[in-house]
Amino acid sequence: MNKFHLSIFTALVLSVAIATPAWADTYKWGAIALDTEKAEKAPAWGVGGGDTEKDASDAALKLCKDEGGVVCKAAVTYEQCGALAVDGKGAAGWGKSPTKGGAEKQAIDGCGADSCSVVTSDCNDE
Repeated sequence: MNKFHLSIFTALVLSVAIATPAWADTYKWGAIALDTEKAEKAPAWGVGGGDTEKDASDAALKLCKDEGGVVCKAAVTYEQCGALAVDGKGAAGWGKSPTKGGAEKQAIDGCGADSCSVVTSDCNDE
């Protein structure tokens, strides 16, 4: 194969790769878990999904522990959208809503400190 043919082949492969959508798994339930022992700094957290609420919680707990979490607990489970906010000093809040924005607002409000920010949000239909 000469350079010209190799360039055309590479361009063709790239165009197919870009045009092909990456199909994500879709789940009925989502969950966000948080490491409650290290909440004062940058806590470990995990987002999981599953066909049942328990499957989603188990997946989120596993991912939280994989990220270095010591005492991971499911903070929120949701069928639509969920979010987690922390302030880096021990405060945390979570929320669930039909919209990502609504879940994020609930998480910030639940966190209760001016320095709270959303660290993760997820929707099952996106």
